[in-house]
Amino acid sequence: MSTQMLYEDERQQAVETALSLLKSRLVVNTSGNVSMRVGEHIVITPSGRPYDSLLPKDICVLDMGGNAVEGDLFPSSETPLHLAVYATDPTVNAIVHTHSVHATAVTTLVDELPVIHYQMAGLGGVVPVAPYATFGSKELAKSVIGVLPGKKAVLMKNHGSLTIGDTLAKACARAITLEWCAEVWMKAKTVGEPSLLSKEELERVQSEMDRIESERDRRLKLRASDCTCCND
Repeated sequence: MSTQMLYEDERQQAVETALSLLKSRLVVNTSGNVSMRVGEHIVITPSGRPYDSLLPKDICVLDMGGNAVEGDLFPSSETPLHLAVYATDPTVNAIVHTHSVHATAVTTLVDELPVIHYQMAGLGGVVPVAPYATFGSKELAKSVIGVLPGKKAVLMKNHGSLTIGDTLAKACARAITLEWCAEVWMKAKTVGEPSLLSKEELERVQSEMDRIESERDRRLKLRASDCTCCND
């Protein structure tokens, strides 16, 4: 008799996110990883598994101590980093880590990515570059969580990027935004000194984004309340 696979929907989301990162060229080969918090467990991509062949059953389920709960494959080498972020911030429910080209290149040049575009409001403004530490190490986890408070994105020197969210969709979208902003900054730097946005302007942008999101949610609720298809 077959048994139900734990967190099948969440593991499917992890597979789809990993594949979207591959198609977006934010990862190459088996680099990068994604995870989701599900109650007292996390689901996380396995180590060394090509993204284009991932199946939900390949996604590892771990407890918050990093112990295997379900799944036959070895979890991502960056599991200590993911666990440290979840332990540090209970509001984080999803993490995306990539080795995208421009974001990684930025980490070798500066100690932070400055606010070159208003979309960086969604990343928490200036994106800090965490000091280098060996991949998969507790030192790397410590380095990242040291600069993460108040941010939705962090760069890791000579390594890559990490973005967080309350959903995988948001964490993935932030990874895409971060890579794009890194590319814009690098291209601007090749021909001059780019203009940057002030902290005050970023606060105005965030306020406007919050207003738009609130209005969008309000209208969606109104539309749902007007639906009579399920009423007698």
